[in-house]
Amino acid sequence: MKIAIGSTRGPKVEAVKEAWQVFATKILSDPDEEVSFHSYDISNGAPRMPLSVSDLMEGTRGRAENLALQLKKEKAEANFYIGLEGGFHVIDSQGPRRQAFLESWAYVSDGYMGFHGHGGGLYVPSSIADPVIDRGIELGIVMDRLTSQKEVGSRQGTWGVLTQDILTRKHSFVIALIAAFAPFYHPEAYGPAVRRSAFS
Repeated sequence: MKIAIGSTRGPKVEAVKEAWQVFATKILSDPDEEVSFHSYDISNGAPRMPLSVSDLMEGTRGRAENLALQLKKEKAEANFYIGLEGGFHVIDSQGPRRQAFLESWAYVSDGYMGFHGHGGGLYVPSSIADPVIDRGIELGIVMDRLTSQKEVGSRQGTWGVLTQDILTRKHSFVIALIAAFAPFYHPEAYGPAVRRSAFS
């Protein structure tokens, strides 16, 4: 079993491995089957910082589909292709009641069909959200300045900073992945199209 991940970021790769342990026995016909995880630096074709649910969904799907195309060209296909994306879901973006929620999304494909999942939403204070939304400053830069640390996004992320590590960036992606994989580990609930997929 080969699982291809469209990111080389530590929290995302670790999230895939952790989520897999939750449902692996429901997917593998042989519990002793070897599973390998491969990470790739893949573009998603979406805005650098997604600011809507559609941006997040397009970004995850684009990353997974670009990954599948690349591996097909290299004749190195996988059983699953995974796209992961974090960004804002902005409500009332131009109005006086603007709110931004940090969300983590996943898209999982077996090469024939794919499904989205997301891992909740965390309210982001305007002191963090406004520079990202209004001035296009990367969230990672804002968080590094706020915490006086470097590469916060490669560790606990904004999730960890705002929740005192009760929820981290990795945790948010684990939830998204468990949701996105559901049609593959419980195909009976999703109808005959999933049961007939190339994977099953």
